[in-house]
Amino acid sequence: MSDELLSKILSGTASEEEKRAYYEEVATDESFQEEFYQTKSLWVRATAGRKETKLNLDEEYRNLKEKVSGMKKTGIRSLTRIWIGRAAMIAVLLSVGWLAHQLWSPGKQPVDFTQQFASSIGSISQMTLPDGTQIWLNSGSKVVYHETSKERNVQLVGEACFDVAHDEEHPFSVQTENMVVRDLGTRFNVRAYPSDEVTETTLIEGSAEILSGNNLKRICELKPGELAVYDKAKKRMSIQEIDPSTIVAWMDGKFVFRNEKLADICDELEKWYGVRFRFADDVIKDYRYTANIKRTTSISYVLKMLNITTHLHYSIQENKMEPDIITISTEK
Repeated sequence: MSDELLSKILSGTASEEEKRAYYEEVATDESFQEEFYQTKSLWVRATAGRKETKLNLDEEYRNLKEKVSGMKKTGIRSLTRIWIGRAAMIAVLLSVGWLAHQLWSPGKQPVDFTQQFASSIGSISQMTLPDGTQIWLNSGSKVVYHETSKERNVQLVGEACFDVAHDEEHPFSVQTENMVVRDLGTRFNVRAYPSDEVTETTLIEGSAEILSGNNLKRICELKPGELAVYDKAKKRMSIQEIDPSTIVAWMDGKFVFRNEKLADICDELEKWYGVRFRFADDVIKDYRYTANIKRTTSISYVLKMLNITTHLHYSIQENKMEPDIITISTEK
């Protein structure tokens, strides 16, 4: 599609036939979605709230194209897969028809937009939002980003690290099933996998406050190096001091375990390798280990090291349609 047509689409001057053809290409061509989404996002921010009825469309579009090029395609990008190939980072257009109605209906100024990003099993992905905020997604995680004229909000399932571009006029918050983390000029990590018994927030630098997910009541304000742990069953929050580098080691392609239970270690391995662990004896779950493991390491090699260093044994049940099942035992 030509630059001229994209300019017409963004400004609302395209015909219905031109819009229909353009939306169809956006929906079916993944390589085309990146440029469209970056340019659309910047257009929304550049034109939201303007009082002018006439815009120099050619100049507007040229400015946006320059910004997109300057971003070096980091608005929606995938990192190199940590062991082989590419990280599968999915940028989904949420209902093209709805976007068309919201953004380009006659007489309507664009006031908000939504973007969704996901990272597949065994990959780490990074994105840069139009405001400059950077987000890293851990394996099997998803975020839905929603921006309005008043605020910026992220809904998170899984684990992500946020380096927030602070904006007093547009507060930034991350919402999980149990809590809301509000940015006060911050870099922080949030872990909120549905299968986990706890939800964790680690403040790396800056300041952030934790709010109740139910009534947005302020629970606490974190300091750098503090970890907030919310127990889902007990509905209690605890704060502890930690070394943030161990929490965000996943961003550097590492597993870092410090005197952790084998059950918790296996839980981490499950999320990365897409397997399931079973224990022949519950006592094994409480065995504790300290280890640094590169995420490029194959699961078979990790299991061999476990066998050599602890004399625990394992068996693998391979499945075609379901995750492989790995059974850990003290006997062969």
